[in-house]
Amino acid sequence: MSTLTSYASAAARDSAAPAASNTGLCIFRSDTKAIEVSDGTNYRIYNNDGFISPTAAEYLTNNYSGVFDGAADYISIGTIATLNSSTDFTVTGWFNYDTLQTVIISSGTSTSARFAIRPESTSSIRVTLMGNIHDVSLGISGGISSGTWYHFACVINGTSLTLYINGSASDGGSATVSSLSSGWADGLDIGRNTPNWTASPRYFDGKLDELAVFDSALTSTQVADIYNSKLYTSFVAMYRLENGVTDETGNYNGTNNGVTFSTSDKPY
Repeated sequence: MSTLTSYASAAARDSAAPAASNTGLCIFRSDTKAIEVSDGTNYRIYNNDGFISPTAAEYLTNNYSGVFDGAADYISIGTIATLNSSTDFTVTGWFNYDTLQTVIISSGTSTSARFAIRPESTSSIRVTLMGNIHDVSLGISGGISSGTWYHFACVINGTSLTLYINGSASDGGSATVSSLSSGWADGLDIGRNTPNWTASPRYFDGKLDELAVFDSALTSTQVADIYNSKLYTSFVAMYRLENGVTDETGNYNGTNNGVTFSTSDKPY
């Protein structure tokens, strides 16, 4: 009978058996009680609750961030159809703004079915759902400042919207919203609001990194896992912006429109 080598932490695992030189290696993590398999770049996680996800990964290294000039830079993704059929979804990522009220991510090709997130003020994030009627500003008790990295998670659970900042809902807020109409996930862009909304799109001014979308409402524990441990489970699409705009699942690769990549300024 064979046994798995056990490691007490990701750091211990990476020191003894780095993923890049151990393709196919299967190990057990005693701190997370999960089986992990190296794909030659990262370890993929098989959770101890019986759920197996090929799109689970722990990204402990971060070499680049995407730099957006606020004038014309954006990443075009297109339609993520699986999101259109889900009433629950989550968007997460890191942002570092230079100018307020510029859009981090948006989607939707009609005024009645659209979604967007932007830092509205030094004390709030604005989320657009279905159009201006359903704009909601969610307060941030600790505030946000230009030139500083923050992690956000926008979680939609039916008609409940919760914003997490740096892994904690207590720093954000919640609101009751209307369910999104089908088609809201068409024409998804990172770094601007879609031009289908307006003749003058708001391009993001600053840096973005590690943006991910999920067709489920993440729990507070899952959000904390992303912020604290860089552990992502069952994402639909993931853009690490590691000197490129490919989706980690390979299904929704982006098209780069002017975004550059920085090695000197990144969230971790």
